[in-house]
Amino acid sequence: MNKISLLILAGGMGSRYKGQKQVDTISQKETLLEFALYDAIQSGVQKFVFIINSKFPKEYKSRLEKILTERKSEFYFLEQKTDNFIPNEFQLKLAKRKKPLGTAHAVLCAKEIINEPFITMNADDFYGKDSFESAVNFIRKTGNSDSKFGTVAFKLKNTLSENGTVSRGICKVENQLLKEVEEFVSIEKSGDEIKGLDKENLISKLNENDFVSMNFWILKPSFFSVIENEFYEFLVENEDLSQREFYLPSVIDKGIHEKKFEVEVHTTNEKWFGLTYPEDKSLVVREIEKLKSEGVYPKNLWNE
Repeated sequence: MNKISLLILAGGMGSRYKGQKQVDTISQKETLLEFALYDAIQSGVQKFVFIINSKFPKEYKSRLEKILTERKSEFYFLEQKTDNFIPNEFQLKLAKRKKPLGTAHAVLCAKEIINEPFITMNADDFYGKDSFESAVNFIRKTGNSDSKFGTVAFKLKNTLSENGTVSRGICKVENQLLKEVEEFVSIEKSGDEIKGLDKENLISKLNENDFVSMNFWILKPSFFSVIENEFYEFLVENEDLSQREFYLPSVIDKGIHEKKFEVEVHTTNEKWFGLTYPEDKSLVVREIEKLKSEGVYPKNLWNE
């Protein structure tokens, strides 16, 4: 079987969490990210690419390097800078920008490192072992096919935070194929209703059983040329680049509509959890300890 890479998006600034949530310990010395690494290794992933920011702690980087070296895994750490893959003609537009350019730009940063099928994930989200097993099985089935991508989608009701609003890509699915991803922000449950703001900033009522993208995409190397072309258009079309972000779901959505590829949707009823707000941590700790007590994970992930 071809080598499979896991691309970990760990370059976010954690403004709502008020800190480096990617390195916040949850159980023993383990972070939430390490449970994804464990699941990925168990599922057959051999290569790990971390997209990080300049403030990513050196001590934690060393810890990850040790864990992966001991398991004979290949790994890379790439810093997402605002000038990565930026043609000279656009450098001035980005001179005042402080934060990363978004999830799609983060993926583009790995273009020269990844030459095999790969899975993307957020470093601060928990996806569960079934998600990784589904992704690896899909790659085994489709190989390096340039036009067959995939995703694991969660039910909206299983991805809300009790501590504030969230942003989600609502997926329209037909015959197990993704037809559209529409980005909604400020999603929250109020009473029995779930509401969010669409791209026009209008309030929409959402269905709790809608499937949503959590940036768990199953992609092939051909995607890098798609994303590079879209990034150039993004730079051309946006005069003010001080705040605008280049989102991965938007690139996927456009590619589907232009029939550049198809995305097979693997749905899960698992409850997502993650670190969006500081108050989320206590729930995450409880959920992880519960999974350990049920034997899903060993008491100590790495036998330290």
